[in-house]
Amino acid sequence: MKHFAKAWFLILAAVLLGSPFFAERAGAMDFSRILEPPSLSHFLGTDSLGRDLFARLVCGAGVSVGVSFLAVFISIFLGTLLGAVAGYFGKGIDKLVMGLTDLALCFPVFFLILAVIAVLGPGFWKIAVIIGLTGWMGTARLVRAEVLSLREREFVLAARALGAGAPRIIFRHLVPNAARPIVVNAVLGISSAILTEAALSFLGIGVRPPAPSWGNILNDARATLGVAWWLALFPGAAIFLTVLSANVLGEDIGKP
Repeated sequence: MKHFAKAWFLILAAVLLGSPFFAERAGAMDFSRILEPPSLSHFLGTDSLGRDLFARLVCGAGVSVGVSFLAVFISIFLGTLLGAVAGYFGKGIDKLVMGLTDLALCFPVFFLILAVIAVLGPGFWKIAVIIGLTGWMGTARLVRAEVLSLREREFVLAARALGAGAPRIIFRHLVPNAARPIVVNAVLGISSAILTEAALSFLGIGVRPPAPSWGNILNDARATLGVAWWLALFPGAAIFLTVLSANVLGEDIGKP
């Protein structure tokens, strides 16, 4: 299964590199070819405006995966920073950071995202930043626990004895030694971010048309679900395979 997951991400990487070449085709409407099933001329069929579904899925991958990667980067950066600082310094700083983490965990994340988007409005960068800013708590707890177990090790004590400051010890010695669980958390976070972005776009408050994303392509498919099965099947399969592959890779990386 892990070989399939790796192969899928290689395919995704190729799709992301090729997505700019499909941008014009993804937006081209042909009202003479509305809701055509998959064929040689349109590999995955066309939508209700005669647009090529394959081109839209390729361009949508750039949006959906791009949002998820940016969101995961933000959440991992914040979580690692706050967790490492809390674990290393302990005492009052630890209580403050963990209190903030517990407070953030009290809010239903999806509804918090909905509320923020209602105020700020949708958009690629806004969605990515909002998902990232509401997803750092698990990473912070994980990194804190790792740093607590590492901060009294001999290599940390030796660095401290040689006069190394706290920032150098944290980022040169502690964070690299906690890298494996951070990477696992990041890979698993990709699946969660993709599902969140897809759900927001499906509800019409994520990435707005005409820019395609897997979520708003699924939203467009609702009106024609009974006559155009391909409009729901292919974007749904893309989301499913990406989330499944991310989870499989995350579990594989996390194995001792």
